[in-house]
Amino acid sequence: MKALLIKPKFENVFTRLSLITTEPLELEYMVSICDRNNVESEICDMTLKKHSVARSVKRFKPDIVGITANFIHIDTVKKYVKQIKKINPNIKVILGGSHAEVKPEDFFFDGIDIVTYSGGFKAFENIIKYENIDLKDIKGIYYLKNSEWVQNEREAFDISDLPFPNRNHFYKNIKKYKYVNLKPCAIVKASYSCPQNCNYCFSTLLNNGKYICREPKNVVEEIKNINCENIWIVDDTFYVDKNKLKVFIDLIKKENIQKNYSLYYRVDFIANNPEIMQELAGIGVKMCAVGLEVIDDEVLKNYNKGTNVTLILKALEVLKKCNITCIGLLMIDIDAEKDYFEKLYKFIEKHELYLSTVSVLTPMPGTEQYEKYKDRFITSDYKKWDFVHLVISPRKMSNFTFYKEFYKLYFKLGKLILKAKVLSPVYLKSAMIATANFWFEAIKSLGGKKQ
Repeated sequence: MKALLIKPKFENVFTRLSLITTEPLELEYMVSICDRNNVESEICDMTLKKHSVARSVKRFKPDIVGITANFIHIDTVKKYVKQIKKINPNIKVILGGSHAEVKPEDFFFDGIDIVTYSGGFKAFENIIKYENIDLKDIKGIYYLKNSEWVQNEREAFDISDLPFPNRNHFYKNIKKYKYVNLKPCAIVKASYSCPQNCNYCFSTLLNNGKYICREPKNVVEEIKNINCENIWIVDDTFYVDKNKLKVFIDLIKKENIQKNYSLYYRVDFIANNPEIMQELAGIGVKMCAVGLEVIDDEVLKNYNKGTNVTLILKALEVLKKCNITCIGLLMIDIDAEKDYFEKLYKFIEKHELYLSTVSVLTPMPGTEQYEKYKDRFITSDYKKWDFVHLVISPRKMSNFTFYKEFYKLYFKLGKLILKAKVLSPVYLKSAMIATANFWFEAIKSLGGKKQ
């Protein structure tokens, strides 16, 4: 048996800047699963490749194609599947990923044979391990039978059951994978799902809402054996259990592992644990992405974020003292006043948050906010669910004005970044080209009229 594993490509105004290119970690785990079951496999990372999926299928001749996808990839996946089935209709196509866990029905289209919506890795292993297994016996999947989709029982997944990912693909393409200033950069995941309940994000819905962490010893062992000096730990929040975190820090010191790290933490954790943040800086943490979201207590409360502006300011102070670069994850609320854009810019400038990202409020499918705003959606095109398009019409300004202020903000941030010399001047050139492309698309979507 042979398995081709595909990571779809997606482009928007920000992916064209090429500040972040991530290794396909989920597919590398699948390669390891294939390895222990004597199944030949190959990764097709379309974010790197210029040729078509069809070319890879014709060359590799797989029996199974596994695709990991998000909501923004739906149209792309449809194109891939059409190409695959045209070459060989007997190839079994399996679809998985975070979106499939929350809204698997979005992938019930021609060419998809199985959708893994729970315990995806375990289901995948059962499929490749037992060629003649009856699909009704595999938990956590939908499968097509007699032109009807059949749902099997859900199953929570324990990330600790996974083998270490096979990083051969990463090493072959190591110069292409990066995270802002960390080049090259490998990815590590220490947990699955999220223990928080922010009502716009579906991370907490993953894995049946069951948050599971790997043991620190296991994570450190993986990191020690990665031949890359830069590590991006991609958990939504890295070790909320302070005892586990202290064990992790002690093990990194004991093993004398010299690497640079970027990770995610919440505002309240950083603000309330300055000593731990200093220890993290001491083992090599250089960057920390922080969900600041909005600079408004009332909106934060409405998001069920559990933080406030006072905590945000304290967290920024802690990171600055630790010499950890803060990557502020910020957003514009859909019902913000026009002057909020300028307020946010001044906040970013004052606190030197040069590597911040600003997104448009985009309620994730399956979340409370998705239900709250569903009557106000102005598009059903999931390609627009990329955090830089309006999927909800704002109430306090026109769509056109919102876009104008949003990209004016980004242009000002580009100049601020250049002045601070934290990124290459190439960034501004790329940003200007990307912004021009976006405006062409935005005006076209508005029918060429200022609304």
